[in-house]
Amino acid sequence: MKYCPKCRYEYEAEVTTCPDCKVALVLELPKEDDPLEGEDKYKDWVAMARLTSSQMAEMVLDSLRQKDIPAVLNSGAGYFGVTGQMGLSSFRPVGGAYTLMVPNEHTADAIEEVKIILGDDWESAKLIEIEDN
Repeated sequence: MKYCPKCRYEYEAEVTTCPDCKVALVLELPKEDDPLEGEDKYKDWVAMARLTSSQMAEMVLDSLRQKDIPAVLNSGAGYFGVTGQMGLSSFRPVGGAYTLMVPNEHTADAIEEVKIILGDDWESAKLIEIEDN
């Protein structure tokens, strides 16, 4: 088996490059700096918005990451970038939607960015209430 050193997903031996991260696969994963593993990484994360289109979900995710705001999408398949590499999830959104999740401490910045992208659709997509100052 081969592994992506970036997303840490396992691939069959014939795959040479991670399709999501665009990096060469390795035979052995480097040790993680983060002491938390698996689902524990996301224990302080907030479900922020429900997005119904994969294109919109990927656009929002890319935009947040470009602003250095950590974010993941949660679907019935798990937390993922494009194809679901970071583990299974017991959460299954209604209608196959994608749930945008961010760390609690980045919620305010993420909301401002997502509001710009979604525009009028923010009100129907949001899953959290915040106080307007």
